Amino acid sequence: MIVIAVAANGGEESKETAAQPAKVEKAAQPAKTEKAAKKVFGLNEPVRVDKFTYTVKSVNEANKLSNVLGDKTTSGKFVIVEVDVKNGDKKARLVDGEMFRIKAGGNEYEANLEYDMYVNEGDIGFFLKEINPGISKTGKVVFELPADVASYDLEVSSGLGWSGGKYEMVKLK
Repeated sequence: MIVIAVAANGGEESKETAAQPAKVEKAAQPAKTEKAAKKVFGLNEPVRVDKFTYTVKSVNEANKLSNVLGDKTTSGKFVIVEVDVKNGDKKARLVDGEMFRIKAGGNEYEANLEYDMYVNEGDIGFFLKEINPGISKTGKVVFELPADVASYDLEVSSGLGWSGGKYEMVKLK
C-alpha cells in the first residue's frame, strides 16, 4: 500500500509513509459499571456514604399504622425501616426522608413523610433534621409497597441536593 500525500501537502512528504504501519486504535473496553462494583450491605452493618454513616437497625412490615392521630391502612404493605444516621462531617448536615429509597423489581419507592409521624412516637422522624458533627440520630422511615413485593433493598444517599449523588444499598429482605 502506497500513501500518496505529496500532492495533498503542497509538495511536502507526509509523516505517514508506506514504511510506517498505520495506527490501529484499540477497541473500546467495556467499562465496569458502578453497580457491578458496589457492595450490598446488610442489617446492623455500618454503611458509609460520603460524610454519613447509616446503620439499619430493623425492618418491619404492617398493613396498619396507628397513633393519636388515628389509623392509616393500605391495600399493600407498609415497610418500616429503623435507621441510625451518624454525621461524620465537620459541620451540621441536614437529613431528610428524601435520602432514602426502596428498590424492588426495577421499581423505586419513596418514603412517605406523613406516615413517619405514625411510627416515630411524637417525632417527625428524619424530616429536615439537622445533625451536628459526630452525632447520631435514630428514626424510622415508612414506605408503602405492593403486598406482593417479597424482596427489596434500601438505597441511602450522601445528602440532599448538591450534597447528594453518591449511593449505597442495604439488603432489607
